[in-house]
Amino acid sequence: MLFSDKITIVIPCKNEENYIPYLLTNLRNQMIGSTRIIIADCSTDNTREVIQSMKGNLNVEVIEGGPVSIAKNNGAKLATTPYILFIDADVRFFNDTVIRDTVNEIESKNLDLIGLNIKCYDNDKRAMLGFMIFNGINHILKFVSPFAVGAFMLTRRDKFIEYGGFPEQFSTSEDYFLSRKYNPKKFKIVKHYFGQDSRRFKKMGYLGMTKYLVKNFINRNNKKYWDSLDSSKYWN
Repeated sequence: MLFSDKITIVIPCKNEENYIPYLLTNLRNQMIGSTRIIIADCSTDNTREVIQSMKGNLNVEVIEGGPVSIAKNNGAKLATTPYILFIDADVRFFNDTVIRDTVNEIESKNLDLIGLNIKCYDNDKRAMLGFMIFNGINHILKFVSPFAVGAFMLTRRDKFIEYGGFPEQFSTSEDYFLSRKYNPKKFKIVKHYFGQDSRRFKKMGYLGMTKYLVKNFINRNNKKYWDSLDSSKYWN
């Protein structure tokens, strides 16, 4: 089977004209051939023009997006491959074999869900420490509560459909709520990193970001909390 017949890549996107060029460049280096890349976009800036100018020989298709869960689900509905890989538009890779390695892992180990560790690429020491702490906690909890961060989330398509996709009633943490439905024995955090910068730490404040994540975790089963959560500081 051709690699492009194995996975479909879905990228939710909103006003990422300054970030999407780096991701597209990284994807060109990932040796994914004609793998279908669906970008679910709702940008009001020049993101779509940047995509067209930077996509090169990538098999890119732009569709209408929306809120993050809806954008991801809309892209996933178009997939026909055994696996779907969700990647955020601001992600960067540190190794050119990340995607092939993770697909090989999910196939060879008969897994349902794969995630990666996070690394800060702009050398912000506080953000780097924050990601390191998150990685450590995630590795501890993975045996009871799988969490593949939505910035790089590789799933079997049939399981994604079985579990109902990303919950569209939540404006954030949709990746956590979907991940926890998977069997921990069928989940793995592969020894690769995806990179993100410190922009959300800087936007919310380092302490504010920490409090936000801790409160989300504490209230993970509190429907009233999620129904009233204002995530605009995180996303906008």
